[in-house]
Amino acid sequence: MSLTDWQSWEPFVEALRRSAPPGTEISEFVGTVGRGAWQGTYLDDGDPDARRDNFRVLAREAAKTGGRGPKADLDDALRAVAELSPDVERPVRVRAGVRPDGDVVELIALSSAVVSGPGAPVLEVVLEPGALPPRYRETIAPSPDAAPALSADPDVVRRVIADRMPGAVGAAPEEIAAAEAALPDGVRLPEEVRALYATAGSGNLKLGADAGQFSGFEIVPLSGSFLREAFLPAARFSTWTADAGTSAPQDPEGRVQTAIGSPLWFPVGTDGAGNVYAVDLAPGENGHLGQLVFLDHELHAGAAYRAESLAALLTGRTAGSAEPSHGASRTERGPDKLDEQAEFMNLEPAEWTERLDAGTVPDTLKAAGFVPDRAHPPALTETITVANRLLELRGLAPIEVTTVRRPHVGGREA
Repeated sequence: MSLTDWQSWEPFVEALRRSAPPGTEISEFVGTVGRGAWQGTYLDDGDPDARRDNFRVLAREAAKTGGRGPKADLDDALRAVAELSPDVERPVRVRAGVRPDGDVVELIALSSAVVSGPGAPVLEVVLEPGALPPRYRETIAPSPDAAPALSADPDVVRRVIADRMPGAVGAAPEEIAAAEAALPDGVRLPEEVRALYATAGSGNLKLGADAGQFSGFEIVPLSGSFLREAFLPAARFSTWTADAGTSAPQDPEGRVQTAIGSPLWFPVGTDGAGNVYAVDLAPGENGHLGQLVFLDHELHAGAAYRAESLAALLTGRTAGSAEPSHGASRTERGPDKLDEQAEFMNLEPAEWTERLDAGTVPDTLKAAGFVPDRAHPPALTETITVANRLLELRGLAPIEVTTVRRPHVGGREA
């Protein structure tokens, strides 16, 4: 059987109907299925909370009697469906009515311009492939007056690494030269960075374990590590809906420039938890060329000051380090109804329909969202209709829907 066979879905549809709260006319599941897993939202007469409340009551009863929980049949049926699509996660909408003739399954094939989200198979459409919000396109540049701190000392860096990593092998000179050539605007690597990689091209640099002291890091190789790109703006970006209003944190002392990310924050070490120590090649007005900043994988933007030089970091001289004045923030974007230069708008499908009918969709629009209220996502059918109109407006491939219905035999339901 396949996903387009009614028999594949019938156990789930029946379980969906049986598990509906009393008095429900129409039950729906909207989500994704495939790759051995599933996730989504249950709606009963359009209410996302009714089933949840009903399940709590049934779960308490099952715990007392030792019976199966209220979701057991649903999960068993979805598990069987998910196994039919081991390589692809498919957005779906499943509907079960009081009468079986209202049952329907819709398999949704998204084009490359469509972005899904939790509980929202069609979260947004990207009308300009690869486009990023304005703050993610901003760049920083080094000041011509930027200079290393007095504590910067390549010899200290060499001695510390040689002492702590006696068997280390340095990177080849041509590898260091290639890493420098890849930097934008002809920026050069500081002498401390050259000293680090000439002494050890990779490996674990372990320092003292005193409380509150810097204990070392795993050296990030000059090539072949995903961490070299993990904190660039494009890598930190998730969706327009989540990130269109993201702003980077500010350093309270003006030592670090405000940015989402930058290739001029040059990774040199990682703490093993996905975070990176980077040498800053474009410091702020009150910073030093080659200062150390910390890139936190849980934040979506910015860098935090750590030490004025690599030598200072390795010898524990990190006085004056401070967190940014605030973490990366995400601001909810409104409809921007008066902003005809908008690059992103997040509207209900009905509002998009008004704009499409009136011809007031901004030419500057790069992406369109459909779920301004995550707690109350719009109907999927309406969302797909509007999304396809927007995609057609830009000559992009539409969302395709394959409908699977209960078969009829002799004019009667099978």
